[in-house]
Amino acid sequence: MRQLTRIHAVVRHEQRQRDEWYLVRDPNGRRYVLFETFDIGTTSDPVNPCRKREISVRTILAQNNELSYKLRSLMDI
Repeated sequence: MRQLTRIHAVVRHEQRQRDEWYLVRDPNGRRYVLFETFDIGTTSDPVNPCRKREISVRTILAQNNELSYKLRSLMDI
């Protein structure tokens, strides 16, 4: 079973969306960042309420922003 650790979340009220980032560890040892965007307060698509994207850990760590700092602290780099 994969392990999810929440890294960061942002609510964009003007677009009625919430973005969330998770550090994912698969049973085979693979690590990546899962990025999800949820629509807030809509029930237009109850089967698929969010959009997901997998991003490499290296890609996030190469950035110089709050998300990369939080990921570094979780990974003890």
